[in-house]
Amino acid sequence: MKNRRNYYRILRVQPDAPVEIIRASYRTLMRELKAHPDLGGSTSEASILNEAYETLSDPERRAAYDRKIQATRFNRTFSESKPDTDPSDADRCPFCKKSLTPKILSGKVCPVCGVPLPSFRQPDLERERRRTIERMKKNDPLTYSCSWPERPKNGTMIDLSLKGMRFLCSEKLATGTVLKISAPLLKACGVVTNQKQMDEKGNAAYAIGISFISVIFEETRGAFISVSG
Repeated sequence: MKNRRNYYRILRVQPDAPVEIIRASYRTLMRELKAHPDLGGSTSEASILNEAYETLSDPERRAAYDRKIQATRFNRTFSESKPDTDPSDADRCPFCKKSLTPKILSGKVCPVCGVPLPSFRQPDLERERRRTIERMKKNDPLTYSCSWPERPKNGTMIDLSLKGMRFLCSEKLATGTVLKISAPLLKACGVVTNQKQMDEKGNAAYAIGISFISVIFEETRGAFISVSG
């Protein structure tokens, strides 16, 4: 059974909810709210709940699902066809969620928070991804923000490709968190797809995997691609 509804809404949790909250909400819906067939619920409703829980409780499946809904949401923003669902997101910044006019949306960055916007230049990057080189190791400083407005925090880039990047920071970031990222090489808006705890010189640290929603490379020539004006 392929369900196209939002799994987070089905389980009544936020996209950044930890797995403990997801598990608790699932059990509440099944038992206390009697969605389970043995307690009077419908088989179809229980099946959808099970499908949502099995996806969001598994880190790899959840990361893949988050990437899919992010890609669907922001590719739809500049689609010529009328969006089927979530039309309110089509005219909003992917990071600060500020409503923007079509003229602003066709530009490079959000005038409120400064993140790159998925624009007419983005399809060019999508075509270039067909010949993306291997991920490049980097050791550049960067700053990131998890919400707007928020004081930027420091991190260190680990590696980089056209599709995304990894960076090192001192805090664990939930899968699905949308970030604003600034580095000497780029400015980006990305979604957290995975995280791994590491030991950095005796201190706990986290390697954060990011999939780009939108990105502007400050020095494209000689790096990945050459973008003409």
